[in-house]
Amino acid sequence: MRRLVLTSLAVLAMLAAPACKDSDPNAFETYTAKIRSDEGRGVALKDLDKLVKTVSTAEPAVRDPRFQEFVDKVIPVFVEVWDASQPVERTQMLEMLRIVSRPEGAEIWNKALELDGSDEARKQALLALQGISNAKAVGSVDTLIKSFGDLIENPSKDKGKREGEIRLEMAKTLGDLKDPKAVPVLISALEKTKDQQPVAVHRQAAKALGDIGDAAATDALITVMFRVPDAPSTTDIGNRAKLALAGIGKDAVPKVISMLKGQHEEVNKLANENGVDLLVVQQSAADALGNMGAKEAVAELIAFMPNSGCVAPGAEPPDPKAKGKKKDEPEVDPADASLRAFVARSLGFIGDESAVDALCGCVHATHNPGDMTEILDALGRIGGEKATTCLVEAIKTGEFNPDTVANSDFVHEPKWIAGRWAVLAAPPSKIGEVKAAFEEANKVSEQVSKELARFSKAIEITETCGEKKDCYIKVLADANGDIVAREKAAYELVRLAQGDEEAALEISKAFKIRNPDARVTMALMAPRAMGGKPCTKCAAAFEEIIEGEKGTMDATMQLPVITSRYSIAKLGG
Repeated sequence: MRRLVLTSLAVLAMLAAPACKDSDPNAFETYTAKIRSDEGRGVALKDLDKLVKTVSTAEPAVRDPRFQEFVDKVIPVFVEVWDASQPVERTQMLEMLRIVSRPEGAEIWNKALELDGSDEARKQALLALQGISNAKAVGSVDTLIKSFGDLIENPSKDKGKREGEIRLEMAKTLGDLKDPKAVPVLISALEKTKDQQPVAVHRQAAKALGDIGDAAATDALITVMFRVPDAPSTTDIGNRAKLALAGIGKDAVPKVISMLKGQHEEVNKLANENGVDLLVVQQSAADALGNMGAKEAVAELIAFMPNSGCVAPGAEPPDPKAKGKKKDEPEVDPADASLRAFVARSLGFIGDESAVDALCGCVHATHNPGDMTEILDALGRIGGEKATTCLVEAIKTGEFNPDTVANSDFVHEPKWIAGRWAVLAAPPSKIGEVKAAFEEANKVSEQVSKELARFSKAIEITETCGEKKDCYIKVLADANGDIVAREKAAYELVRLAQGDEEAALEISKAFKIRNPDARVTMALMAPRAMGGKPCTKCAAAFEEIIEGEKGTMDATMQLPVITSRYSIAKLGG
């Protein structure tokens, strides 16, 4: 501690101005006169760079006034000598401007965006883009838009060691600035084909459009998924475009619905040219709507979901123990079951209770793990009393077709899948019904009893906390607590604390939980807790956790990470 105090005092002493102003090494004027001289500029810039770095380590109370001095006294000199300076000297100026990160550096940054194809110019442009981004220098928007547009049409000056690097960074910077004026040029980047532009630029342009959040980009984001082939990954062009659509929000929904209905002519044309089946297009739309949380699309998704084998709401479900197909039971096409699973997943991610009747009517349609599991998951993610009633019934009667599972131990797996979701979905007033269903299901086999016992702690905290928000926050914040109990706390906070940023932030922080299923829960529940309002602290919490674990996550964390990215888009405001 003593050493730290002495170091801080040394910085302050170094920054204190002595009586002799002309030779003061801490006065910016000492260097500006020399910078105006061709002979002394190089050494003066080197010494000034040391001073700027020293100032940057000071406390804000010292640093900020000194940086304002830099803005007032040094930046005008940089503008004055820029054209007469050598490339290495320009780089030194840009390094200092990047450290100071004040929007008044825009005039220099604009000059540095003029590319001539040389490595020096490329390096300077990259430094300028970092500075613009850090300083949120809106004074550079127009120049940046023009420079980006010129490179899109004539990329010959962006052919360095990493082709497209300048365009990629320009797109990123435009996204950081969030100025709607950039939308047309970013759209023009998306409209290029793969042979005209590296796919990385398409991805970054899509992300930037999501950061800006202007609905004018919707068509471009939808069509790029079928114009530009990309290797599947969590950051491929399809995922980036869907994330951008989530960033735009409800204003993008009508266009995606038209895609779901097979009515988006440009998408259909591109899909046909690239040999993509219409069903794939529609599945992409359903996936996008689910991840966007598009409640406006629930009716269309239900209409799109195959209902062969389903029953009308309130009708008696088929007997799971019946052997073979009943005389009046419709044949279920495996393709229909697969599509139903796909749509159910989207409905679960949207989380609207109006989908419960349709999902509940299909939960026993095939007794195939493929769609039955997804429907149970969807009911659990939606939650509420109606979904709980359906899940309670599945605890009692749910079974997989023995022909579809590896061994008989898993015939009854729907009972414990439904059990977990029923515990999460049930408000405290319905938790008694869940316990009663557990007691009935426990009689089926030791395996069922063992699996359902994993949820006892979550039931216990529901009974203990009841309607007390602070109790659930305490449970959620316990990093060593029971996993399902912490998930349950997140569900109850959504119910009890709509729009409460404190609750949403605790859910976001709980994303650090080391369980893939629980992570998906936290990622879904944080935006729901905010009730559609932004929470930049929540978005930052997700980003911090993902960044801190970069390179250490295995494949089981893919869905949680993708889900959290959609939540960041919704929460970022």
